[in-house]
Order: sequence, then C-alpha cells, then structure tokens
Amino acid sequence: MKIFFFLVLFCIPVQAWAIINAEDLDLSMDEAGIAGKIGLSLTGSSGNSDKTNGEASGRLMWRHARHTEMLVGSYTYGTSRGIRDTNKAFAHLRHRYALNNVWDIEAFAQAQQNEFASLKLRTLLGGGMRWTHRDNDLTLHVGMGAFHEREKLRNSIAPATRLWRGNAYMALGYSVNERVRLQNTLYFQPALNDSADYRLLDDAALSVTLTEQLDLRLSIEYANDSKPPVGIKDTDINYKTGLELRF
Repeated sequence: MKIFFFLVLFCIPVQAWAIINAEDLDLSMDEAGIAGKIGLSLTGSSGNSDKTNGEASGRLMWRHARHTEMLVGSYTYGTSRGIRDTNKAFAHLRHRYALNNVWDIEAFAQAQQNEFASLKLRTLLGGGMRWTHRDNDLTLHVGMGAFHEREKLRNSIAPATRLWRGNAYMALGYSVNERVRLQNTLYFQPALNDSADYRLLDDAALSVTLTEQLDLRLSIEYANDSKPPVGIKDTDINYKTGLELRF
C-alpha cells in the first residue's frame, strides 16, 4: 500500500519554472556533523542534430545540536546548433531548528535566474514549520509557511514585482531496498493577494546506489505556472539522468 501511494504521487505532473526543490531525503543526518553531495550530468549529440547540455549541482548540510544549515546550488547550460538555449542557476540557503523529534522551524533565502523563461532575477525570503513522520522505509515531511518574493523579468521596463506567497510542500521518500530509493516532492505556492496566481511543483526521482559514495539518479520535472510572463509557455517538462557523489 505504501509503495502504491508513492507511485501515484510519482506520476502526478505538476511543477513550475519558478519553483526550486530544496528537499533531498537522500541527504539526511541523525547525528551532528557535515554531509554533502555533488551532481553532474552531461548530454550531447552531433551529426544531424548538434546539441549539448550540462548541469552541475551541489548540496551541503551541517547539523549541530538542534540546528541544521543547508546550502543548495545548481547551474544548467545548453546549446543547440551552436546557439545557447539553456542558461539557468539558483542558490538556496536554509536554517532549520528542531523543536522536538517531529516539529521543526525553518527560515530560508533563495536567488535564481532563467534566461529562457525571461527571469532575470528572483529572490525570496521566508520561513515556516515542518512536520516529520518516519515509518520503517518510509519518510514523510510536510511543511507550511510563507515568503516574500521579488521578481525582475528580462527585457522589461516594468519595475520588479513584489508580493507574498504561501508555501506548502510534502516530501515523500521510500526505500525499495538497500540500493534503490524513490522520492517525490510536491510544492504549492499561491499568491496571498490573488488565488488565481499560483505555482505547483512535482519533482520525482529514482536513486540507485552504485558504490558506497556514488549514486545514479533519474528524475522528471513537469512545470505549470498559472500566470507565466508574456510569451512564455505555462508548461515545461525536464528529464534528467546523472551521477551524484556523496561525502
């Protein structure tokens, strides 16, 4: 029943180009210390089609007493027939304070850009609460909060927009066995002053342990923004395959 519920969530197609998934259930710590991972992926073709796409990402976590700091970053670049068609980056910093074994307080800051989604710079600052449930091979996190967003579009003379958004998420992880793990993270971020302006995110991934420190990761992202910038489609789909080095 647990894995059936997870697979249903795995197939729900919801994400937004402006939402970043900062959750990673593969990188969790029960004791004080530092842990991290580095991910790399590269795809390309030549001949009838000439394409190159690469992504580098990193995640660092530091746990001390009841406090946990997390830093996440990613950069993606791609070309098609020698012309750049992908250029996006983000950085996310989060502080988490454990009230007990179930409840946490979170505060976070984030910055991102996406040239081909007309996003020059988006910054946000916010916080909230997180509830955790663990049951053998299943891990569930549910978070609720809000953040203030500032967004500046490319090639626009309009001033940057500023607004408050709610932030609700659910991160679900399931260990099929010692080598195979499934994850699914759902986000919902509505504008507090306009219920028709919202963003949804579903980020699903399959991780396979290759060695003690090396994982193969396959993921899918499906994007939908209820009010995208003019000239930008409201849906994006991304498939990724890459290697992650844990330390």
